[in-house]
Amino acid sequence: MDPVGPLLFFGVIAGLVALAVVLNRAHTVVAFEGGKAGLRRGALPPGLLRDLGDVARGLPGTRGELQLRGQGDTLTLRIRGLDEGPAQRVRNVVLLRRREIRRP
Repeated sequence: MDPVGPLLFFGVIAGLVALAVVLNRAHTVVAFEGGKAGLRRGALPPGLLRDLGDVARGLPGTRGELQLRGQGDTLTLRIRGLDEGPAQRVRNVVLLRRREIRRP
């Protein structure tokens, strides 16, 4: 039995899995902690981080995270660690400017 065939097969599978992970990774991440919002990865349109900081000031003692995937009309948000009320405020702030958000 030739060992190249199975190695090639598993190599292709590993490559496809790695590609899926990279494509599904959030391009922008904002952390909410201690009443502040900080950009951990990616880029935001001018002023959007400030607007998210305004929301964060009303959440002292809360820790959470906003992850952005896609851009414009295909933008998806994943919010972790925030109660529904604050999470909705974050969604409102971001979605008002969704057409300005692009993958870096």
